[in-house]
Amino acid sequence: MKDTTNINIPRVLLGGIAAGVIVFISNGIVNGAILSSDFQNWAAGMGSLLHPPEQSISMSLWALMCLIHGIAGVWLYAGMRPRFGAGAKTALLAGFFLWTVCKFTASFDFIALGILPGKIITGQIIGSFVGILIGVFVGALLYKEE
Repeated sequence: MKDTTNINIPRVLLGGIAAGVIVFISNGIVNGAILSSDFQNWAAGMGSLLHPPEQSISMSLWALMCLIHGIAGVWLYAGMRPRFGAGAKTALLAGFFLWTVCKFTASFDFIALGILPGKIITGQIIGSFVGILIGVFVGALLYKEE
């Protein structure tokens, strides 16, 4: 009988990197293209209240966040496979769980603190939902038990 309790860490990392790249690209499309003017208007209104790091540092932090999300999503998928079975349904469930815990609930912070306008939060919630689900799905395709 095959042991399904061990997670193939190298394949989690491979799938997680692929998922992270997809999440990073989707975040770039959402924030850099779709919501760009909204961000610019918001930043102009905030004036000297904003103190972001240099763009290279910001991009590095976003890339790291996306990589962590990708690896976590594929790791969740690998852990869920023995219970829910391998395949698209389990991958999408893992992505949905990751999105709920990391992005959807974080939006409550932004809303409660009044940090970002509702249109930007809504765009990020929708964009991250699509990006994370696609990313974890693709990462799960690369995951193998052996």
